[in-house]
Amino acid sequence: MRSEAEVSLKEGYSTFYVINIVFQSIFTLLWQIGVSVLLGWVFVSFVGAPEWIYVPLILLGVGSGLVSMVRFILTAMRSLERLEEERRAKKRSKDKQNGK
Repeated sequence: MRSEAEVSLKEGYSTFYVINIVFQSIFTLLWQIGVSVLLGWVFVSFVGAPEWIYVPLILLGVGSGLVSMVRFILTAMRSLERLEEERRAKKRSKDKQNGK
């Protein structure tokens, strides 16, 4: 049987994993918006483009950020499902060896 500390530790790892996914997905969205704002600033300051160039660049940054964020979350969920299936398979083989 598992001890309470073992169960608590596994729940802690899964909690940190979820927090990690949330922060990485937010970062994935925000850095692309930041890059598009920086690119707009460079165009306006150094190239002499009109200031309305910020709008399409920010929209492009938001769109690409959302796509990247969704792709990241889907990839993370697929890997989490694969790890969970491997854990179940190990448990089944262990139970089979113990004769349960």
